[in-house]
Amino acid sequence: MRVAILGVGGVGRTLASELRSDERVESLLLIDKIGERATVLVGIRGRVAMEAKQLDVGQQDALSRAVRKCDVVVNAALPRYNLTAMRAAIDAGADYLDVAAAGPETPGGPPGILVQLELHEAFRSAGRRAIVSMGLDPGMSNVIARESADKLDTIDAIRIRSGGIVKLAGFQTFPLYSREAFLADILVRPTIWLDGALVDREPMSEAEDYAFPDPVGVQRTFLMSHEEVKTLPRYLGKPVGRVDFKYALDSHLVHALLSLDALGMLRESKMIRVGNQMVSFRRALLAAFPEPSALVTPLEGTKVVSAEVEGTRGGERTILRSDIVLTHIEANRRRGTTAVYYLTAVAAAIGVGMLGEKALPGPGVYPAEALDPAKVLEAWTARDLTVSRSERQVAA
Repeated sequence: MRVAILGVGGVGRTLASELRSDERVESLLLIDKIGERATVLVGIRGRVAMEAKQLDVGQQDALSRAVRKCDVVVNAALPRYNLTAMRAAIDAGADYLDVAAAGPETPGGPPGILVQLELHEAFRSAGRRAIVSMGLDPGMSNVIARESADKLDTIDAIRIRSGGIVKLAGFQTFPLYSREAFLADILVRPTIWLDGALVDREPMSEAEDYAFPDPVGVQRTFLMSHEEVKTLPRYLGKPVGRVDFKYALDSHLVHALLSLDALGMLRESKMIRVGNQMVSFRRALLAAFPEPSALVTPLEGTKVVSAEVEGTRGGERTILRSDIVLTHIEANRRRGTTAVYYLTAVAAAIGVGMLGEKALPGPGVYPAEALDPAKVLEAWTARDLTVSRSERQVAA
């Protein structure tokens, strides 16, 4: 396979390292708006040929030309470029994968992932395949939820929970993925799936103290807009009563961001003077948070994603739970990155492999839960990663 990776930040760089060790990958084309980020990786010698190209991935025509000889296009840049990258992939005759979706283009509009899924017929007609939101969460969270759902006769609820601990001087809680993507997630009103429809909820609502596995322990989680809620009920092949996603967040941080947004301070057009320069207040604010991929010393702490599926099996009400846990120290030992970036990149690499093997229901656009969970988890285990599973019966 000839693979193009768009965006060589934390995820893109780690994904390149993963794919360099995949015997099915023949070459990598690394595309980034900041050319130096891609060029540095090209200097690393190995079996897989690597090429760097400086390009704004938002330019569809130029992107189509750049990836013309590639078999798979992976968008590891910001989710707002997903649709452009998907259309460029179709134009170039390539398959496609990304690791997360954008929110609605306009307030009240359809979620980005549902707009992506509307390109199913275009990909099917072109004989190409696309996997959308194939990262850690979303992505592996969808897969482990699907695995549990397949074991139940009926599904009353699916609960996805994302948490973790981090030890960094001056910060107790901060986003361990793209700061811009984190802000976009916070500013989108969360939804839940309830009795056959998506229902809006208030930001930071339905607080829950959730017991994650050790060493993370109990953390306060809140509803957050996320892709799993939009797709799981549509692709499991059986009715689902409720789906929600909650994230362990610092409530002070989120309320501060929501207040700044309400004041109009987070618009890209809001400029402030710093010394002799005018800069975007939004970008200045995000720059105050550390960029995980740029940390010099290994990050201490642990990342965890949990999925609970509640329903009935053989007439008994059952909750099946799956947990993915990894320390940042271990991720740094393996790929010199954080657990969030590493696990996201591994999931994407598995998805690329499945595209190469055409291990999808057929040409078209699919979310992660449409994949065969056994095949995904076999590839996951082959990388010495685990999923801890448990179950319990509850009163009807």
